[in-house]
Amino acid sequence: MIKMTIEELFDVGVSFESCVGDGTKGERLRIPKNLSRLHLSEDMVSEIKGFEKELKFLVSGEIWCPDFQLNVAILSKFCELNHNFDMSIISMARGKKFLSPILEIENFKGPTIVILDKNYNILGLFEERPKVVANAPSFDDIKLEYYKGKYLLDSVNDFLEIMRKA
Repeated sequence: MIKMTIEELFDVGVSFESCVGDGTKGERLRIPKNLSRLHLSEDMVSEIKGFEKELKFLVSGEIWCPDFQLNVAILSKFCELNHNFDMSIISMARGKKFLSPILEIENFKGPTIVILDKNYNILGLFEERPKVVANAPSFDDIKLEYYKGKYLLDSVNDFLEIMRKA
C-alpha cells in the first residue's frame, strides 16, 4: 500500500482560495457570509497576531460541506492576520486514505484539521465541529444556530487551545 507523510500531504494540498474557487457560486458566497459573522475580540486578534512560531494547518475537507465553510473560513482569517501561518487543503478521499491511518482515526470526518508546528509535528486535531457542538446532547436542537455561525467563537477557542501548545 502506498503511504504519504504529513509533509507530503501538506505539499500536495491546495490553497484555501483555490479550494473555494472550485466551489459553486452558492458555496463560494457562504465564505464571506460566514466571515462576516465572525466577531473576534481584540484579545483574540492580538493573540492570533502575536504567534511568533510558524504553524501549519493541514485540512482534509470539501468546499460543499457546511462544516468546512464555517471552520476552515476561520483559519483563512487566522492566516490573513498572521503570516507565520500556512494552510493546505487535501480532499476527503485523500484524507481518508492517507491521513486517517497516520492519525489512527477510524471514523474520519470532514473537515479534519491537523495543526502542525513548522517541522510538521502534530500539535492537535480539530474534527468537523467545535467541541461544544460535537458534545451537545442533540445536534438537531442547535443545528440551525450552528449553521448561522453562533458557534464560530467556540471553533476559534478550540483552535487557539491547540495552537498554544506550540
